[in-house]
Amino acid sequence: MRSYHGHPSSGTRELPPLIRQSTGYTVIMPTLVLQAPIQVGNGKWSQVWRGIMTSQEFPDVPPVPVVIKLFQESYLKIGPSIEDIWGDLDYAEWLPGARLAANEAWAYDRMRALQGRTVPWSYGFCKCVLPNGETTFGHVMEVIDGPTASTTTANELGLDDVGVFNLADALATAVHEMHECGVAHRDIKGDNVIIHHNPLNQAGNVVLLDFSLCTTLGPPSMHKLAAMGDMESITLVFGALEIVELSRAWVRSRVKMNVPYGEVLAQLDEEGWNAPRPVTDEIPMEPPLDCLGPWDLVKVS
Repeated sequence: MRSYHGHPSSGTRELPPLIRQSTGYTVIMPTLVLQAPIQVGNGKWSQVWRGIMTSQEFPDVPPVPVVIKLFQESYLKIGPSIEDIWGDLDYAEWLPGARLAANEAWAYDRMRALQGRTVPWSYGFCKCVLPNGETTFGHVMEVIDGPTASTTTANELGLDDVGVFNLADALATAVHEMHECGVAHRDIKGDNVIIHHNPLNQAGNVVLLDFSLCTTLGPPSMHKLAAMGDMESITLVFGALEIVELSRAWVRSRVKMNVPYGEVLAQLDEEGWNAPRPVTDEIPMEPPLDCLGPWDLVKVS
């Protein structure tokens, strides 16, 4: 598999034995087995499964629980158009699986320092041969335990006001660190944020998912505007967690504290959240396609 793996440190989640023993944290001659669906069906950007991974190189090492993300074009071409879903002419056509896989591979390459912390460990990208004979691009990654922000609330998590502020800090910090890596997510919402308890890291209780629609931050003149778009989208997560009212107090307090992302928060608060943004001819650029290969062919059962 093609690996864009980060390096373990004292602040990262522990790697399973199979990954630790593999040279460059890249599993040689892997075998992938699909076990339970996480997100499947027509009209999805990807088909996501829980499964296991083994290696012919280390047959005696226990299998690794993994998430297997398949950019399966047979499902991309079926279902309502993006225009029907979002009403946005810029997304009137489905992106091909290769483009989605390239975006995610590029993002994980840029975010190596965040893997095992605020994004999952990436175990590798490959071309998968599925049981039905279809060949598709795939991403194998760490299983993150915990609910998504869209399936829980702050009250269900038992968070008081301080806990809500800490969670908002963790989310905003994760987004800011992603921007520091040059990545604009462009699809931050409750479904793409896992609330994961990790006492090793101050921001470890938030893990960002799904970078298949990401772009670069674009030219320097676009960086702040791209960052504003992602930071503004965290209001969708606040809404899912039912903390919108308290989040306004959090914004004001963090602007006063001069946090690293405070300037972006201040401008959003001044202009109005979800207000129209300036129109510009400069748009964030798509990641290069050359990160697609060469990728190994892996049989999936």
